[in-house]
Amino acid sequence: MGMKSYVMGAVAGLALASTAFVMTASAAPVLYCSDGGIDLVMDGCISGNAPGYPGGGDGIYSDANGGDPKAAVMAAIFGATGVNVDISLYGKSDDNPSLFSLSGIPGSSGDWTTISGTLIKYITVKAANSFALFDVGNVATGSWSTSGILNNGGQQPTLSHISFWTAGKEPPAPVPLPAAGWLMIAGLGGLAALRRRKRA
Repeated sequence: MGMKSYVMGAVAGLALASTAFVMTASAAPVLYCSDGGIDLVMDGCISGNAPGYPGGGDGIYSDANGGDPKAAVMAAIFGATGVNVDISLYGKSDDNPSLFSLSGIPGSSGDWTTISGTLIKYITVKAANSFALFDVGNVATGSWSTSGILNNGGQQPTLSHISFWTAGKEPPAPVPLPAAGWLMIAGLGGLAALRRRKRA
């Protein structure tokens, strides 16, 4: 079984080959997110559970919160790249439809755009008991596909939802120093001035 994705400015999707499908010359080994050394821009990865996957799955996928909760996606990114990243969920195609313009739903491929122009760093394409993870490179539009994902019958499933992730959290607002803190700083400055006078 093999999988390869092509990204040209945005996700073009995964191409899977197995004994049940026609083998392609560009087929590569299945890239589980837990395998490591994966370029999420060029290859993407899959996290999931299905009898058709080698070993039945990768152990990262979670049935919680739609199947691609933040903790599972962060674990998948770390498993694929070895880098801890902080991500924030911008929205899900099924929970927050007013945030996106989507084509191809219901189906197995289409396009997406954030209505506000918000730049998206990662997407997870959720279908059956799996999600495909891609680094789309901070863009506001792209393509999606469930190609490479298997359902329990070994077939390509239709989309459940797409989750859109931004890189990191907004930096916290500076905390204003309480008045007592300013008084303490002024007092320390006064002490320093007194010491200079004594030395003179």
